Amino acid sequence: MDAVAPEYVAARRVLLDALEAMTDHLPSLILVGAQAVYHHTGKTDLNVPLMTTDADLAIDTRGLADVPEIGAVLRGAGFVPGPNPGHWVAATDVAVDLMVVPHQAGTHRESARAARLAPHDRLTARIARGLEPALVDHERVTIGALEPVDDRTFDLAIAGAAALLVAKVIKISERLGQSDRQPDRLKEKDALDAFRLLQAVETADLVLGLTKHRSEPNAAAVADEAVQILRLHATSPRGRIAHLAASAAGGDATVAPAFAALCNDLLAALR
Repeated sequence: MDAVAPEYVAARRVLLDALEAMTDHLPSLILVGAQAVYHHTGKTDLNVPLMTTDADLAIDTRGLADVPEIGAVLRGAGFVPGPNPGHWVAATDVAVDLMVVPHQAGTHRESARAARLAPHDRLTARIARGLEPALVDHERVTIGALEPVDDRTFDLAIAGAAALLVAKVIKISERLGQSDRQPDRLKEKDALDAFRLLQAVETADLVLGLTKHRSEPNAAAVADEAVQILRLHATSPRGRIAHLAASAAGGDATVAPAFAALCNDLLAALR
């Protein structure tokens, strides 16, 4: 059974620190990334611990308040901006990444990396494609610490399982395209997180989520792209994404065939 790695405990603690600093902006924040994945999947029978070293938050800029200024409150809570926009590093070296989808980024420059959220700090958030479905597919839950000495809780939106699957697949696809030039950008763990979602979440529930994404054009386009990527790279045990998941599971020979079978079930259900 999965254990909770100490890095994950620390990442949750820093996430709560960031939420505490940005309390006034909680209605505009959505938890994405591995911590959101684990909310949906819990522990599985994979012999790989639940582990993440950071926290990821999407900002829905619709209704985002001008005050308090996000950069100022994060700095006041001990965070410093990292080398990339939206990367805020705590004193413990654990980071929180703040992201904004392209159509809310305030700029149409293809080369832009930082979202323009004036009057908020220019380093507040980076532009991240693939999170569009999370803006229409999420639920509010109470989130707390992973250690008994910390009793803080926050009501926070968490991206739905289908939205997280789309985000992971888009991220993997982008990094596959970069892997020839930047092999270190390709993270096997992203594929394993996608497998966790396919394994733990009922196919019917993933279909419902993907159907929900069709309610918004930007979400629909990204979700359709993710489905095509799965069809190309994950419907066979030899597919690149299925292979990446197996590698992340320590070469477990059952993972790639199971990944392919679950993808085929999902695609058949969508048809």
